[in-house]
Amino acid sequence: MPTHKINQDWQAGNESLSKQITITADGEANIEVAVADGSTDLAINIAIDYSALQLLFIVADQDLTIETNDGSTPDDTLTLKAGKPIVWYDGCGYSNPLSADVTALYATNASGTDATLTVKTLQDATP
Repeated sequence: MPTHKINQDWQAGNESLSKQITITADGEANIEVAVADGSTDLAINIAIDYSALQLLFIVADQDLTIETNDGSTPDDTLTLKAGKPIVWYDGCGYSNPLSADVTALYATNASGTDATLTVKTLQDATP
């Protein structure tokens, strides 16, 4: 079974805190895709089952706009800042940033530089 670990760290002066969260599920969908500068609604195939999602980790090395399922009328729009991941996992206490099953992502890159988009998910393959 795939296992993903998320590390959360905090530090101020000599004081620090660290927490590791371990999440296991029986399925995953992971991608790493180059998104050229100037790309508009670059279609990226990925299957994410909203109701079975256990972990979502999305990060890009440049600012990107990500739309789900349709580049014109998306179910969700995620605004990624370079190097700042969106992290959600079941039980984290926050709302899932997705609101529906995902069959494709549409990436727009107006950052001025080519980007790499990374998506990691854990999903319950046998809900």
